[in-house]
Amino acid sequence: MKTVGQILWILIMLLIAGCSAAGGVTNPTETSTVVSPTSPPTETFVPTATSLPPVGVLLASPEADPELVDALQNSLSQSIPEAGLRFQVRPSLSPEIIAAEDIHWVIALPPAPGLGDLVSSSPEARFLAVGVEGLESAPNLSMIGAEGARLDQQGFIAGYMAALITPDWRVGVISVADSEAGQLARRSFITGAKFYCGFCSPTYPPFFEYPLYIQLNAGADAVEWQAAADFLLQRGVSTFYVVPGAGDDTLLGYLARSGVNMIGGETPPENVRESWVATVDFSDLEAFYSFWPEFVAGADGQSVSVPIGISDINSSLLSPGKQRLVEEVLVDIQAGFIELVGRNVP
Repeated sequence: MKTVGQILWILIMLLIAGCSAAGGVTNPTETSTVVSPTSPPTETFVPTATSLPPVGVLLASPEADPELVDALQNSLSQSIPEAGLRFQVRPSLSPEIIAAEDIHWVIALPPAPGLGDLVSSSPEARFLAVGVEGLESAPNLSMIGAEGARLDQQGFIAGYMAALITPDWRVGVISVADSEAGQLARRSFITGAKFYCGFCSPTYPPFFEYPLYIQLNAGADAVEWQAAADFLLQRGVSTFYVVPGAGDDTLLGYLARSGVNMIGGETPPENVRESWVATVDFSDLEAFYSFWPEFVAGADGQSVSVPIGISDINSSLLSPGKQRLVEEVLVDIQAGFIELVGRNVP
C-alpha cells in the first residue's frame, strides 16, 4: 500500500512534466528565420537618347556686309529659338552638313556662291536669300531683293526731290556711262525732275534746259570726275544727284566745297553732311523684318522687293512739308502708278 508521501511525490512529478510540455521547449539544434521590415522600392532611371531641336542657320561668308551680319545675328539669335530651332552662324554649308545637322532653315547673305546648287540639292531645308542676286526660283527658296537695287526708282525720286527744293529747277546728275543700272538711274532722274517742274525752264541766266547730266565710265579717275562736276557747275547746276558708282568721296568733297547740294544712294562722309539733302537707299534689313513673320509661318517660294527708304535727311534743305510730298510720291512709285522712265528721255 502506497504511502501518502509517495502519492504526493508522483503528483509533483506529473505536474512538472505538464509545465515543460506547455512551455514548448525549443530544440537548440533548430534555426529560426528573422524577417526584416520590407524596404521601399528604389526607382531606377534608365538613360534614353534625347533628340535635339532642328537647326536654323545664318549663312554669312567672311566677305558678307558686317553691319548686316551683326543686325541679323542679333535678331535671329532670339527669333529662331522662339520658333523651336537651335541657332547657328556658319561661313559655309554643304548638303551633307544640312542632312547630318538636321538644318531646317538657312538665311543666306551675299556673296553666296553655290547657293542655287545647295537649294536644289537640299529640298528638305527652307532657304531665305537676302540680297543675293542671280538665283533661280525654287519651291523651298524665298528671295529678298533678288532683282538688285531699283535704281530707276531711286533716280526718279532723287529727280523729284532735287526739283522740289531747287530754285529755278537747276538740277543735274552725274552718272556711270558703262553701266546699264547707271543709265537707268540717269534717265529716271530726268523723268522725276520733269514730273515736278514740267519744262523746267529757268527765269534767269544761264538759260539751259534742265535737268542736265554728264556721265563717265566707271574706271574714270578723280581728276576726270572733278572735270565732269565742273561741266555741270559751269552751267549753274546747284543740286546734284550722284548715281551710286560715280566718283568717290573725293568727288563728294569737291562738290561740297563748291557750295552745291547733293542727293545720293549711300550715307555720305561727315565732311559733306551740311551739303547733303538726303540718302535714297534700299534697306534689305527692313524688307527682311517685314517678311520674316511670313517665313516663320511657312511661306516659301516668295520673291520680295526691297522698298526705297529716305535717310540722312537734312531738314534745313528738305523741310518736313516737302519730305511729306516726297513720301507721297514714293508710295505711288512702289504701287506702280508712275512711269519711271519717260519715252523721250535721252
